[in-house]
Amino acid sequence: IMVATRPEADTIAIARTFDGIEEAAHRVIEQVGGMASVLKGAKIAILKPNFVAGRGAETGSTTSFALLKAVAEEVQACGAEPVLCEMPGTEFDREATYTILGVEQFCQERGIRILRIDPEGNEQDWVPVQPAGAKKLRRFHVPRILNEACLINLPVLKTHVVSTMTLGMKNPMGILPRPDRRSMHTFGIDQSIVDMNLGIKPDLTIIDGSVGQDGEGPLYGDRADLQVLVAGHDSLAVDLVCCQLVGVKPRDIPHLKLALEQVGKPSWTLAGEDVGVIKQFRLPEVKPLYRFVFWMMYPLDYPFTWISERGKHLCTTLYSTGLVGTRPQIKEENCTRCGVCVEACPLPNVIDLKSLKVNYATCQRCLLCYEACPENAISVKGYSGARQ
Repeated sequence: IMVATRPEADTIAIARTFDGIEEAAHRVIEQVGGMASVLKGAKIAILKPNFVAGRGAETGSTTSFALLKAVAEEVQACGAEPVLCEMPGTEFDREATYTILGVEQFCQERGIRILRIDPEGNEQDWVPVQPAGAKKLRRFHVPRILNEACLINLPVLKTHVVSTMTLGMKNPMGILPRPDRRSMHTFGIDQSIVDMNLGIKPDLTIIDGSVGQDGEGPLYGDRADLQVLVAGHDSLAVDLVCCQLVGVKPRDIPHLKLALEQVGKPSWTLAGEDVGVIKQFRLPEVKPLYRFVFWMMYPLDYPFTWISERGKHLCTTLYSTGLVGTRPQIKEENCTRCGVCVEACPLPNVIDLKSLKVNYATCQRCLLCYEACPENAISVKGYSGARQ
């Protein structure tokens, strides 16, 4: 299976998206050598966006459809098939996330096949990888289709309360099965990201900074209008350039610090636009208690899955109680039962207007109800960016 090798010097292309995300995407693809040089004869291209949860690209949480559209067009123009493969965070449901974002309709209109592989990791869909030199994540699984496909990595330029930043190196985590993601969190997320990148080598990474997110990302941080795309073949090089654009020292990002120490600093040449610091990012506050509680969910998930039905995980179960995580709550004294929240919610059976209760077993925390409410009658628990 794919072995991570480093090109002598990568070309990193930077393009501002003032004239449109699609136009900028076509430019950076051309500047890094064109899509044919990425595919190298492969007939399938796996597109790996960041759809961590049902929060639209306008919030800086997820990859923009405009970027996906442009990449799919480039793949199709080379006679290959674009195939979308992405699973949201373990606490979120894949089908509900796709529904909120409108993934199904978008892919149907653009001729992109959706690959729905078993998130729990069966032998039919997955093949094992044991990368040489891995320190903690010594064995994990990747989709079997990658044996014959190239991988195009399409992350978002944003912060992350657990990994500090999430860029090119972290994004492939979303195509690993849930048991392997659990291992990454349990063994130590930062070293595991480095180990994963010893075994997974995207053929192209384009970071979507059209709208990014800083502060308490990756879902509920502050929207950052960066209006930039950054593309290259070497994920570490791309990530280092992105850090420059947002005024972040790479060694303040634990997995990038480890990568620089263990793999070495890559060399690259810049193509496209000469851009300084676009916005000085504010990194998430390090909250040791939060990180410990978040981490504990993963080792405890091992005994939990032994006694639960297949596909059930501790974090999903905890979030569905409504006791933890970011979640909307209806303030009865302000609510007029106008029903705008129910109309705004893309999912059925989430808000009950009679009891004014949110069903946390079905709620996917997209906060569309909170944003739509004309009476300011919905508050959000555990959300740092809530309106006052």
